[in-house]
Amino acid sequence: MLSKLAYRNAKRSLKDYFIYLITITISFSLILAFSLVSNCDAVTALSFGMNSFKNVLTFVNCVIVFVVCFLINYTTRFMFEKRSKELGTYMLLGIKKIKIAKMFIIENIILGFLALILSIPCGFIFSQFISLVIVKILGIPEVIFISFNVVSIASLAIYFLVIYTLVLLNLLCKIRKMTIHNFLYLEKQNEKKMFQSSKKRNLIFFFSLVLGIASLILWHSRFQESTFSQPETLTYLIFSMTGLIVSIYGISATISDMILSWILKNPKLKYQKDHLFVARTFASKARTMSFTFGTLSMLILIAVLSLNFSGLNKAVYHSTIELEAPYDVSLFDEKESFDEYIDVIAEDYTINETVAYDIYKDPANQIQPLYSYFNDFDSLITLSAYNSLRRLRNMEPAALSENEYLIVTSSQKKYLVDNNDALQQIQLSNGFSLNLREIDTESFWNTLNSQEPFVMVVPDRCTEGLEISESHLIVDTAEETTNDLEEKIQHDMAHQLCRTDEDGTVHCQYYRVMVRGTAIEEQNTMTAMLASICLYIAFILTSAVGTILAIQSLSDAAKYKYRYLTLRRLGVNDSSLYQTIRKQLGILFSIPVVYSVICCFFMVTSVNNMYQLLLESKWTYLFYFAGSLAVLCHNVK
Repeated sequence: MLSKLAYRNAKRSLKDYFIYLITITISFSLILAFSLVSNCDAVTALSFGMNSFKNVLTFVNCVIVFVVCFLINYTTRFMFEKRSKELGTYMLLGIKKIKIAKMFIIENIILGFLALILSIPCGFIFSQFISLVIVKILGIPEVIFISFNVVSIASLAIYFLVIYTLVLLNLLCKIRKMTIHNFLYLEKQNEKKMFQSSKKRNLIFFFSLVLGIASLILWHSRFQESTFSQPETLTYLIFSMTGLIVSIYGISATISDMILSWILKNPKLKYQKDHLFVARTFASKARTMSFTFGTLSMLILIAVLSLNFSGLNKAVYHSTIELEAPYDVSLFDEKESFDEYIDVIAEDYTINETVAYDIYKDPANQIQPLYSYFNDFDSLITLSAYNSLRRLRNMEPAALSENEYLIVTSSQKKYLVDNNDALQQIQLSNGFSLNLREIDTESFWNTLNSQEPFVMVVPDRCTEGLEISESHLIVDTAEETTNDLEEKIQHDMAHQLCRTDEDGTVHCQYYRVMVRGTAIEEQNTMTAMLASICLYIAFILTSAVGTILAIQSLSDAAKYKYRYLTLRRLGVNDSSLYQTIRKQLGILFSIPVVYSVICCFFMVTSVNNMYQLLLESKWTYLFYFAGSLAVLCHNVK
């Protein structure tokens, strides 16, 4: 009997449960879609690094489960409030509270299973679009069809059980504490007001604002060239995010009440047009929805940050590859072994040209201390060798007079030597005196000099009498290289790359060889993973934001229906009434948006301090920030 009543109620209230059904279906569809992609053998075989995609996604899903759990709990609470009078009537008729709880829980389970069933075909369709995004990022012309697999369906079932167990247990505990009076008047209740004292409220607002500013300053301080690579940076960033979260909830809990108090104390503003009606409606919500506002702010902040990181990582794609492997094959080893390396490469590839160059030691040690104290010499390369390297990259040759030199260094480390008067004129250990012509970052790559991220380019004659530090070989091939070539070199040249110590332990120095095809695959994998996961997080969070806004709009429409009808009877036309409602909702939900967007802007600006070194323009991040806000607004709508 109870099951039949629950089924009938679920069927009868399907229209009211529509927002609930849509929320759960979208959430589970996205979880299933990414699970199908990560468990697809064809996707993991695209690149040797894609097998870690599944592990990363599993960790992300553990976080997403809590977000979905909060979202479903929020939606369930809305439906519970909407049905509270009906459930209270059941109690008046003599039905026991435990039976009412079971009936409502059965209704939610029925709708949950319906959403689960709907999410399977929807998730399957979403997975095809995700595979297209990954294939496009990886630059593969073929299309991959994502098929069903038992592991993904089982994972979805586990997530479903975990989420619903937590949500329904919370609901059951809430129903057990309810009385008939609570049921009948629950729909008219809001969250409890947090602050009864204005002094306490103002103090918490001031503390939260100062904490937020301090957290953003700390965040900004770690995204500097001089501090980003320090080991304690991650710890400081965690402290910064923790402080920012506390600040967001503190400001969300106080700002709306402060704004309302200011409006009510200003008679001119209060009695102008429809401001009094908007303020009255705003008062019943803004002063009591502090936790909801804080949660909305957090969701918006993380969603916009995820979209920005996704865009920025795709923007630095080409720069990162050029920094890792600008040539088809580059390696450093003993010069006598270069012919053997060339023979191994020539077995599968047509070699267009090879360039060998040496890095020389200068004991004068004038630039090295600016970078580190691991070595006691400066690294030099001849101008002729440097121009040969530039020619292979289709760059214009560098020009130096007999008494000039230039420094090639990374963009991240340029600040160490920039505007340093001591480097304007140097004297090498072999007696040559040179003037600094320029500092070049365009032609630098990570293994140009394996010792340090810089090298001095000097006229050829200036290396006379200097000891060779290391020898490099660059190979330009007619065909595009792949990761298979690197594996082949590691295998065939193991006798050169690996050493066995006295106790029999083998030490392989595979870092000596860099193949462009491998770097491209690694970057493709990283970009695909980051872009997919960031978009996944962003879509889940934006759907959560949209759902919460929709639920609050529906709740207001039901609670204040009588007020709107009264205004209409007093002669207020529909257009003015709709304008008042839009103003009311706009003011109400701008509170969680404004602070989170401001924080996100400053955070992305700080992150850009590091990304701008790899971007075409230092203002590129503004384009991605604006795009992220546009995507968020579109998804919420």
